[in-house]
Amino acid sequence: MRFLSTLCLTLLLGASGTAAMASSKASFAKKFKNVDIHRLVSVPGMVDCSNSAYQMRQAGLATVGNAPMRIGDTPTNAASGEAYGWVTSPDASNWYFTQDITSRDSVYSEDYTAHFHESSVITLFDNNHKQVGSFSVKVPEGWKHVTDITPYGPVTKKLFDRDENSNEILVEFHDAFKGSNKYLTRAYDINTGEIKFEMEGTGLVFDASKGWDSYQRLIMTHESDEKYSIDVIAPPANGQNKWTVEHTFNFAIDNRITYLQGSCFNCMNVDGTPYYVLAQYDKPFTNTDVDDGSKDVKQEPNNFLVLRTLDENFDKVDSIRVSIDAPEGIPYRSAAFGLFGNNDLSKGYFNNSGKLNYVVGLYDYVPSLDGDLISYAVYDSENGKLKDICDKVTSNKRGLLNTIHGKSEQMWFLQTIGTSEGSGQQIQLVDVPSCEKVGVLPQSIDGNAISSNFDRYPTTANAQGYQYVIALSQAQSNEAGEVLAPIAWVNPDRTIDHVDRLNLGLKAENFTPLINSTSLNPYLFNTDDDMEYVYIAKKRREDGSNKIDNVLEVSKLDGTVLKSWRGDDTHVFEKASFPVMNDLGKRQMFVVFNDTENNKYEMNFYDLPFTKFERGGKGTVEDPYLISTTGDFQQLALEPDKNYKMVADIDMSKAAQWWTPVKNFTGSLDGDGHTIYNLGVKTTEDHTGLFGTLDLNGVAKNLIFVNPTVEVTNTNQFAGVLAGETNYTYDGKGKATNVDSIFVYGAKIEGDDQTFIAAGGLVGSANLKTKINNCSFQGEITLPNSENVGGIVGQTRSGSSVNACYANVNATAKTVLGGIVGIAGTPHDYCKFTNCEVRGQLTAENAVGGFVGDNYFNEISNVVSHADIVATKKSAWNGYAAGGIIGVMESARKNDSGFAKNCVFDGSVKVLQDGEEINAPATVHQIVGKIIADDEYSAGETPAKETRLSGNYTTNNVGSTDATSVDGAYKAAKEMGKDFFTGMGYAYGSSLAEPWKEDGSKIPTLYFNNIAKAFAVSADDVTVGTTDEGAAVVKVSVYGLENPDLESDLEVSSTPNAAVSLGETHGNSIDLIIKGKKQGAAVVTVNFGEFSATIHVTVLKNFVSGIESVEAAEALVIKAADGQISAEGANAIWVYSVNGKLVGKTSGAAFSTSGLTSGLYIVKATDKAGHKATAKFVIK
Repeated sequence: MRFLSTLCLTLLLGASGTAAMASSKASFAKKFKNVDIHRLVSVPGMVDCSNSAYQMRQAGLATVGNAPMRIGDTPTNAASGEAYGWVTSPDASNWYFTQDITSRDSVYSEDYTAHFHESSVITLFDNNHKQVGSFSVKVPEGWKHVTDITPYGPVTKKLFDRDENSNEILVEFHDAFKGSNKYLTRAYDINTGEIKFEMEGTGLVFDASKGWDSYQRLIMTHESDEKYSIDVIAPPANGQNKWTVEHTFNFAIDNRITYLQGSCFNCMNVDGTPYYVLAQYDKPFTNTDVDDGSKDVKQEPNNFLVLRTLDENFDKVDSIRVSIDAPEGIPYRSAAFGLFGNNDLSKGYFNNSGKLNYVVGLYDYVPSLDGDLISYAVYDSENGKLKDICDKVTSNKRGLLNTIHGKSEQMWFLQTIGTSEGSGQQIQLVDVPSCEKVGVLPQSIDGNAISSNFDRYPTTANAQGYQYVIALSQAQSNEAGEVLAPIAWVNPDRTIDHVDRLNLGLKAENFTPLINSTSLNPYLFNTDDDMEYVYIAKKRREDGSNKIDNVLEVSKLDGTVLKSWRGDDTHVFEKASFPVMNDLGKRQMFVVFNDTENNKYEMNFYDLPFTKFERGGKGTVEDPYLISTTGDFQQLALEPDKNYKMVADIDMSKAAQWWTPVKNFTGSLDGDGHTIYNLGVKTTEDHTGLFGTLDLNGVAKNLIFVNPTVEVTNTNQFAGVLAGETNYTYDGKGKATNVDSIFVYGAKIEGDDQTFIAAGGLVGSANLKTKINNCSFQGEITLPNSENVGGIVGQTRSGSSVNACYANVNATAKTVLGGIVGIAGTPHDYCKFTNCEVRGQLTAENAVGGFVGDNYFNEISNVVSHADIVATKKSAWNGYAAGGIIGVMESARKNDSGFAKNCVFDGSVKVLQDGEEINAPATVHQIVGKIIADDEYSAGETPAKETRLSGNYTTNNVGSTDATSVDGAYKAAKEMGKDFFTGMGYAYGSSLAEPWKEDGSKIPTLYFNNIAKAFAVSADDVTVGTTDEGAAVVKVSVYGLENPDLESDLEVSSTPNAAVSLGETHGNSIDLIIKGKKQGAAVVTVNFGEFSATIHVTVLKNFVSGIESVEAAEALVIKAADGQISAEGANAIWVYSVNGKLVGKTSGAAFSTSGLTSGLYIVKATDKAGHKATAKFVIK
């Protein structure tokens, strides 16, 4: 039988990758007998099906860890102990501990001496390496054969008493002697060593807390001769100060549970709701259960796996039954629940029925394999089986692949195909939660044997947006005899894009890279744009001894080793992991050596990245850190109080991951006119944006964003492209945050969740005298279930100001929506707004204004709004409250209540009722929707007069001539002009003090508008052919100009091997058509004013891209139907994107289009006779 290579540290040590199992069928019974009591219970987190966790486990790399450097380098932090481990802290960060254990030796024979523990000193450190606790434990009285003293988490505060100031950790004692096992669990105060809990048995903590709702239980298991007992330990009840046994479950010890593959008691957290799922067979699995395996086991027919689900009150809420009858040729079929992953129990993940969904694994024992093949499927109590996930899964080998923006989650499963000689294995790829089979990775690709050491990673090299990164099984060597370890980057259609070959030198004999989303990040180990890999290799020593060591290394493709760790005769490399982040997000790599001479583990932590800021800088005001790569930019989180300056444009898509907002930035960021492209932000934190919080005198200036995306979720409270919130912390000195000259183009801020946030194009909430000056936002804000949404800022408070800002925004919110500000101030905040301009469409139920949705007592002046206002549903308090400048002007009956003056409305106000436009009702006006006169008044009470409006005008003739009214005075736009606006206090010039300019209209615009700010090409590296069908299209875009004349102003040139011409224009972009003239390389240079870009071109003689239509040869006809492209008689089909990139290939007459996104594609087909056909298709 042929097997795929599997990633496992034992391979490095020379062991077989496929260990043989016992051949006796009776061994099936043995492997279920004497069930480890630890396996009776499962809690969330025990089964981590992420691919990162799988690869790290298999490679001998820890799944949690901290800190690398060359051996001999001094680590940033270090600790040692006879044992070590990791626990979760009360705030969900990672703490680690060391143990110094006192033991005694018991000599049983000349060849065997046992070590039994007597006591241990346990010391805990937080993720900043600060000691947070140390205490001593002694083994229980009379326990003479304790082999393990095991601390475990999470560290809790109020699980065992009501003291919020103390932290407790659980410690388990295991006494094992002559086949007898017993356990004791205690909870210790980590500082005083006081025992807060003690009970015989072993336990696990079940945590289903979410937000402020806390739910923690300790699950304790006990075993007697006849039953397993499980106690649910609850925190002290109100008025009590001691834990209680909330409920006890009893399970009879019989093979209804001992033959389960998974746990009989499963604690499940479904989005913050705790459930308990009890699993057992409906009746005994077998009646021929023999401990010694002397008799074959016969499975009883007509049996079921029964799952009963209880809520937090231990009331039954659901149940399912799944048949375990074995199919023909399978002697035994057993079952498991709780071993699949994070969605073993879910609601709303696999379907929207509102029912609980269960993932069950059926384990079929195959005699010819002497092992199990597993089938995973989704069930519910109403419909039975809902979906098949995957079958024929080998040895539980599966993983959840890296998340790709905009793509479905994807899992892989190692399948065994066939059970006879000559059968083999493959990797099945499945999208979840749809459970659609999306592809297969065979045992070899283009003659290269693959391994199950792989993951997927984002790329722009194909239409699908990702590639599989796979460690190939067979190493190569160069002429010098150096070992080259291959890693393939494979497209979803299984064509190899390229192969990286790591030079391991002359002494290497084996190689296991760590391939996952973290390790493939090119900015993890240093901040340049080059790729590095981390791996374990077997290498012979250079000292002539020829001894082989396991070596951990980080290196570049050319063999340059950044860091290396290897042991010696007394120090054995034990484990490594990364990254662990401290409170500021500082990453470290964690490397452990076993000091065999002193019987200790040495824990070394090394800061990541190893090198950064290649262009220099010290982080001071005079000498700021110079940012030239995405990796450099990521360093802001580590030193948020430093000063930074950009010296190059940054493309955030190279990071291939969502941006993590920088917390509490108090330094300065000077973009120096450079651009950040493709920022993508999605987080579960309260604050989301480039900065989570721009705090205490923080400065952001001279920065451009192009095509940023912010995905808002129900966990976010404040959202903006630049920052979620400014001046979040107040130090009593009234320091102000400054936001100056920030320009955003092509933005998308979106989210469908019902949220209570403040969201702005630039800033979510601006507090404590924040100044936002000379800024613009152009893009879309789609938050239909949110309120307090603004084109520049969602909310302003405490004397903040907005001056000379522009928004061209299509925005949708539930309510309180403004073109510049969502909600301005509270009754005690006095903010100032002047010299602002708005365009676009603003749609909300009510409280929607061209400048501000809801205005408290603030000063608003010199605002021009061209926005189209749409209100769709009136509220009980304010009605529709729609205005060209202000939606709601909150009532004030005193003199210092702000004003709105010298504003001009040049847009439209529309009210919809059930989708139909209606005549303007009350609280819908040209300037202000709802004012003080619209308040409710007692009978006979005279409504207050609105006195805060003056000098306001509209270009819509609604019959008003009063510039102090809610509709302002009518004045046609053609009658305005510079003199009119100057008379109202509009200053013309090119600065913050004089921010207006004429721009071909009687109504001025802000001085920085209609000026080119950024420039981009869609691809800087293309492949073309020497014929028309081999041409490639590259889109050139200019940002900042409203209607750029690209055909006239763009300057394009090429070196001799290629020709370039202009194609269609698309608003602010134009197509460049690049054709090859002669095989070889070429460079296309594109200039637009002060901007310039180069495109590297590879010209291939027979390359086909398909820009021009090509008639198909008579011998081959390409067709598209039923989700595939076919050409009868073809032996190969290639599919290209319009820019010439190969996105798919198949050996045969049909190609499935299921993996392609919408767009234009060019298809080439060939047959054995050499006929060729080419066609163009659009996939919708």
